[in-house]
Parts: sequence; C-alpha cells; structure tokens
Amino acid sequence: MDDVVIAGVGMHKFGRFPEKDPADIAIEAILKALKDSDMTYQDIQFALCGRVVLKRPGLGIEILAKVGMTGIPIYEINAMCATGGAMLKLARDAITSGSCEVVLVYGVDKHKGMFEDLGEPWQNRLGMKASPISFATVAQKYMSDYGATEEDFARVAVKAHKNGAKNPYALFQNELTIEQVLKSPMVAYPLHLYNFCTPDDGAAAVIVCSKKAAKKFNISQPITIAAAVMQTAQYPSSVIEPSSTASTCTKSKAYSVTELAARKAYEMAGLGPEDVNVVEVQDTESAHELVHIEQLGLCKPGEAYKLLRQGVFDITGRLPVNPSGGIQCKGEPPGASGLGQVCEIVWQMRGQAGARQTNNPKVGMCQVFGWNHIAAVSILKK
Repeated sequence: MDDVVIAGVGMHKFGRFPEKDPADIAIEAILKALKDSDMTYQDIQFALCGRVVLKRPGLGIEILAKVGMTGIPIYEINAMCATGGAMLKLARDAITSGSCEVVLVYGVDKHKGMFEDLGEPWQNRLGMKASPISFATVAQKYMSDYGATEEDFARVAVKAHKNGAKNPYALFQNELTIEQVLKSPMVAYPLHLYNFCTPDDGAAAVIVCSKKAAKKFNISQPITIAAAVMQTAQYPSSVIEPSSTASTCTKSKAYSVTELAARKAYEMAGLGPEDVNVVEVQDTESAHELVHIEQLGLCKPGEAYKLLRQGVFDITGRLPVNPSGGIQCKGEPPGASGLGQVCEIVWQMRGQAGARQTNNPKVGMCQVFGWNHIAAVSILKK
C-alpha cells in the first residue's frame, strides 16, 4: 500500500546539551519538520512522542503545549532503542485506518552515557555489565563462525567516523584509523571503546501524511513509506507450563527478530533486498552493524565483513550503510535515534545529504533493534 508518505523531517543535533531542557530540544526538531513540510502545527491531527531514558511523565504533552494545544490525541511510546521505527509504524497504521491524514512523530532523550549509569565502577572497568558482555558475545560468535577479526570491527568504526565527519548533526565529527580504534581501551573482548556508540542528547521529528494530504499541501518531495514493521522475538516463555504452543515454537526454525521484521517489511513493500540502495542500521557497536546487514538479507551470512573490506558499504560503494555515521558517530538518544535514521534516508533520497550524499538512491531502509528483542524495519522509496 503506497498511500502514506513522509512530508517533512527535522533534527536537533545529537550531542551533549546539559544546559538545554529536553522539551526545547524536541521543539527545535518539530519546528524544522513543520518548516520542511510547509505545514503548520494546526494541520497536525495526531501525535506520537518517543522517549526511553527520560523519566518525565507527560513529556509528550508538555512539549506540544509549548507549541500550542489543539485538542489532538498525543501518545507517548517506548519500544526501547526501536522506538522510532515503532512510532513510524503506528503513524502509518493510523493513516491507513482512515482515522487521520496528518501525523507528527517526534522522539527525544537525554542520556549520560552507556557505562556511566550502570553498575559499580569495577564492573564497568572489567566490561562485566550486561550490554558490553552481550555485544561482545555476538562479536566473538561472528569471529568464530566466519573468520572476521578485531581489525574488521575496527573497519566498521573507521567507516562510521569517515561518514560522521561529514554530518553536522553528529556528536563525533572526527575521522579515525584502524590503529586508533585498536589502541582504544578494551571494553569487552573483542570490542574496544571506539567500537561502541555513545548514548547522548537529541531529538528528531517526522511529518507523516496520506498521499491525498500531500497533494493538498503541495508537498514537493514526498517519500513513500513502502513498509513499516515492528516485531518482537518468537520463543517460548521461561515461566509457562509446557504446552502445545511452546512445543510448536521450539520446533520451528529460529530467526532473529530483525530477520522476522525484514521478511515482513519486504513482503509489505513488494520489494527485495536487491532493491535497496542505501540503509541505516542499528550500530550500537561495530559487530552488530555487520550482523544486522546480514539479518536484513542484504548479503549472505558471513559476507558482510568481506564486503566491508571491498568498500561496498562506503558512501561511494554499491550499498552505502550508515552514511550518517550511524549512532557510533551521532550518538544514541534512544527515543530519537530511529527517527534520526529516517531523516537521513529522506535527505539521501532527496539529494540533500551534502558531503555524505550517496548516488541517487530510490529505495532506502532503516533498521533499529531494542533491548528485550524488539526490532523495527522501515522501507522508504521515491
């Protein structure tokens, strides 16, 4: 179904802004998206606010109260790091249901840092927290299964920083070498400090509307949402009694949650991996970028690191991956990061990405992955 489009996008730079209130950060992104769409706030009929780490009840309404209360429904959504993709699906569903024609989707977060708020200092120094260990386990398995090396994960970070250096919205705008990545502190083998993203502050906003509304408002470059899928994992509960349901689940072929979401997204869009021209994937750390590329079906298992070595995923390559620099360079405000991906793909497809512009992409993909096995995959096309 090709009747839902993105009319406008806007971002507040991702970074550290201790002096700024999150509502002000969000409003900047919202006003940019409204200006980009040539719509006014009075045209919005439904709103979704994403936040993950901010503990501020009613923030979604508080933010829009500063713009003006018009009586529209305003919901707050938390799907962990997959929040942006989940909200895009909800916006698309709201429009296809016929309940509204114009939706504002915005996300905001402020986050001190991945290791700053978690556990005792000695646990952080030894890489014993759940996040580093789980990420490192994925990296170790990838190395064992396919022959990738620490240098390959370093190459992911080098590519990210090469792209991020060209992105004015990124926290880190510096290039790195493989040697610098490998000399950065080891967090959890084989992942070094410069392999990880840095949770930070930021906001992003997207205006979604029906094609009918896009014509009404004379949207100059609408980008079609060909698919928007949010998926949770499939496995039996660890607390339920054995049953036919659990038995059936354990006997079925196991797919990662990203694979499940991607399969549904391709089917919904009527497209395949071979049609994708540019992609933004969840790169919480370097190993997961490679794993997610493969789970999306963009190459065979075990091929991603080899294609990376060949430059296939560079901005000038056959399939640019994370031309924004990904969250390894932008940083990750979890409530906003998924919509940040959408902004980047829209700019790429419009030819508005400046020094990081890829070669005239017609189909783009966004993928986010959240804790507790949540994934969202969106496919955009001209």
